[in-house]
Amino acid sequence: MNASRIGWALWALIPVAAISFHYGPGQASVVVDRAARLQDDAVAAEREAMALQESAYEAHLAGIEARRRALRSSDPDDAEAATRATERELAAYDRAAEAWGRAADAHERVLTALGDAVPEKAREIQLARARAMVRSGDVWTGIGELESSLEALESAGEGDSPLGRQVREELATACYYGARLLRLSGMPAQEWMVESGIARQQFRYLAERERAEGGAAATNHQRNLELVLNLEQAALVELQARPLPKDSPCQGKMECRDGTCKNRGKRPGPRGNRDARGAGGPEEIRGGW
Repeated sequence: MNASRIGWALWALIPVAAISFHYGPGQASVVVDRAARLQDDAVAAEREAMALQESAYEAHLAGIEARRRALRSSDPDDAEAATRATERELAAYDRAAEAWGRAADAHERVLTALGDAVPEKAREIQLARARAMVRSGDVWTGIGELESSLEALESAGEGDSPLGRQVREELATACYYGARLLRLSGMPAQEWMVESGIARQQFRYLAERERAEGGAAATNHQRNLELVLNLEQAALVELQARPLPKDSPCQGKMECRDGTCKNRGKRPGPRGNRDARGAGGPEEIRGGW
């Protein structure tokens, strides 16, 4: 009789346990599973965007060569060919930008589904979303996202964690893209140099930290630092003749970040030094990015 009562009591507790699991660990599991499915879609969208970015870059190089040929020859046929190459280039960048926008939206859906279930994963998705925003041409929004992420990580004492350094590198890269596009659009130096200054500070900080720790990435960060310094020192005509960085967006007109370009800039860490050391001569942007 006692065994029977115990059995019935355990049977009666099963629905209670099921409900507890559903609203506790079970609910979190459902959230994570749904976010994982959405993440598959985001990864697919990002792959599509990367392929289109590659095609746009190839069209960009072809456009530069066509324009150089037309300039050298002054031949009307070469001029017409250059015009067509430029049109193909801009159309290719438009397709890539739209694809990056879709990737950013896909990452946003993952974040919405994830909520507060897995904060560590959410920070990684935030980085991917910001990177996609920058590459879509929404440069300033992406930079703002990266700055917010870095501030949050530093507040949590994780500014020099692997993720913190990834965010810092993406921020530096995005600011370089922004500075370069601003300069090419004809903005005055006091505007675009604010952005290049942020990129310079962050790459220098990363290079010094990696060098102090014997990290293999120190050389790459130093190379990127030199490219930023070259951007600041090269003549505009030299810059116009060089290709964009491979993953950079391409825009015909850029504007300052809501009029907040002046007197901006997050210090890259406790030391936060501004410097102009390590500058090389003007060169074509190839490695490092």
